[in-house]
Amino acid sequence: MAPFTDKDDIKYNETLKKKIEKLKKKRNAVIIVHNYQRDEVQDIADISGDSLALSQAAVRTDADVIIFCGVRFMAESASILNPDKMVLLPVEEAGCP
Repeated sequence: MAPFTDKDDIKYNETLKKKIEKLKKKRNAVIIVHNYQRDEVQDIADISGDSLALSQAAVRTDADVIIFCGVRFMAESASILNPDKMVLLPVEEAGCP
């Protein structure tokens, strides 16, 4: 078996991004990302910013599903402000750096 290369990593990441985009479209979802998240997460964000900006963006979005890449209290705030929308927190134990 050939060793894993940077070219393979790039191809994998591009394939993953395409799958994420397809699922976002299918579910009418938006990915909201706190500005301290890793670069790979920032790269797929529809909206990024600080806690206040993200809460405000969550209220303005027309998406049915909000994927909130931040800490739990941020996702909880988005959920309270958007009772008719599904708010998902990909990593429940995520905390502030």
